[in-house]
Amino acid sequence: MSGVCIGRKGPGSMNKLAMLDRKLLEMLQNDFPLTPDPFYDLAEALETDVDEIGERIQRLKESGIIRRIGAIFDAKKLGYTSTLCACTMLEESIDKFAAVVNDIPYITHNYVRDHELNIWFTLTTPSQEERGRIINELQEQFNIIIICMPAVKTYKIKVVLGMD
Repeated sequence: MSGVCIGRKGPGSMNKLAMLDRKLLEMLQNDFPLTPDPFYDLAEALETDVDEIGERIQRLKESGIIRRIGAIFDAKKLGYTSTLCACTMLEESIDKFAAVVNDIPYITHNYVRDHELNIWFTLTTPSQEERGRIINELQEQFNIIIICMPAVKTYKIKVVLGMD
């Protein structure tokens, strides 16, 4: 959550809104219900209604606390190929590049880094040919070189951000 405080009224005190947000964030990370209506189940577990859950999630997304809610699949087991990509982009082109990349369904996330290679993204495609096509199109469109770094060894890392 990178230094973001939610609902603090003063040093050390939190109102009910912040506590419910914290409980919701905890459940989204650790206990997301795998049911036909998971948001209803979250609402029930948190003793509120599904509209309240939706509004809170939307607000947490708008504030940047939640970036994404979604499943993480083992791409290799599904027959897909995945690679981490990096490139150097002029500062004035970053927003345009991000807009294009955000419309490519095979790119799961992208971010700017304070580095010579200042744009990084993950590309997961059904084939190496599709990966090559997308990389080539981006390189031609933006006149850049994209470095692809497919995983040699996979490590399962679980990050859980405590809400207390």
